[in-house]
Amino acid sequence: MQLSDADKRKLDGAEGPAVQHAMEHLTRMGEAFEADEMVDLHTCHLLSDYRTMGDGGLEFYEQLVEWGGKMRVPTTCDPMSMDMKNMDKFDWPAGYPEKQTRISDAFRNLGVALTFSCTPHLGHNVPKFGENMAWVEGNATGYANSVLGARGNREDSITAPLAGIAGRTPKIGLLDPKNRVGQCLVEIDPNLVERLGGDGRRAGDFSALGMIIGDFAYDRIPVVTGLPPNMETEELKAMCSACSPALIGTLMFLVGISPEANTVEEGFGGKVPKDVDRLWIDADTMRKAYEYLSNTSKEDVDVVMSGCPFKTIYEIQEVVEQLGDNKVKDGVNFLIHTDRVTHVLAEHMGLVDKLTNAGALLTTDTCEYCMPIENMYGPDTVIAADSMKMRRLVAGEGKPTWRYGTLTDCVNAAITGKFRPSHWN
Repeated sequence: MQLSDADKRKLDGAEGPAVQHAMEHLTRMGEAFEADEMVDLHTCHLLSDYRTMGDGGLEFYEQLVEWGGKMRVPTTCDPMSMDMKNMDKFDWPAGYPEKQTRISDAFRNLGVALTFSCTPHLGHNVPKFGENMAWVEGNATGYANSVLGARGNREDSITAPLAGIAGRTPKIGLLDPKNRVGQCLVEIDPNLVERLGGDGRRAGDFSALGMIIGDFAYDRIPVVTGLPPNMETEELKAMCSACSPALIGTLMFLVGISPEANTVEEGFGGKVPKDVDRLWIDADTMRKAYEYLSNTSKEDVDVVMSGCPFKTIYEIQEVVEQLGDNKVKDGVNFLIHTDRVTHVLAEHMGLVDKLTNAGALLTTDTCEYCMPIENMYGPDTVIAADSMKMRRLVAGEGKPTWRYGTLTDCVNAAITGKFRPSHWN
């Protein structure tokens, strides 16, 4: 791998131990992946929840601070392990608050913006076309690659901060334009498009659609045709959330939407291969996806959650509209997740009061995946959600079971305590 003179100075320690350590790691990684060179980094997004990183991650961040590390590019962070506004609403294990606070303190010293959001691409940290990213969050990286035309792989919790400190990263994977070429084709039935989305259904429908595409493509770059060119931000956010629990990579070429795929041919680099692997998605495919995402048939629910990825202000308005004058049933927890900036806006708009009066809770900075869910919910807990991502991330032996549906289904479950699907059945 060819290093510039500036890279070599960093590697030799001329800019301090944090930069030197970062360059040593990044150089080894680049050589392992046979990168030709390093490229400038333009934006960074880090992991911040103590549940995922544990003591090792905390000590790593604190070591970077001790070495004098500073982020050289705009850097934000993912949700943390707790909602500081509602500490009394959840069961936090001993030591959690103190260790999560230490992570936040380390981030301040590193120069990280304390956004605690999984949607930096919607306002906190928006890369431009062709800019290079080192982001840990799959849904955000997927949106930035697919919708904005930025370039980046889904990074790990070690490489991302080191790239931010060095301001450089190896030109590998989706950072290299020659690798940004479609490898399979997804065609959406026009009749299905007419039925997708709409009030109360956006997140559920497009999250499930993303899963279908991701499961088919898996480790390939899909070229997706048949989507309307004027998709809403919230629809695209939900669909790109597949870039982590379904699609291994973080790029979907959405024809007519992605800046690198104005046509199907452009998505494939000039010509559609004759033997290209194809998937046709119709209403029956969607019905099966909804059925698959419910891993229990129980009607009685204990928890209803919505907001993975985090809710926008318009989605919070939608929840309030769906609730109307109804109240959440006693014994049911209705959790809506968003970031602290959106929460402040929701407060000013009177939405938080309306949700609180209805018995729902608008959380900030965290979600079920980041929280110590093993302390909160057992395998007998039934959760209703309109997020494929959350359903896949928090499921398995010893964990809660799930009912999947639209926002309308979830709000009705919160009001009645019963989950009864109304869409695609």
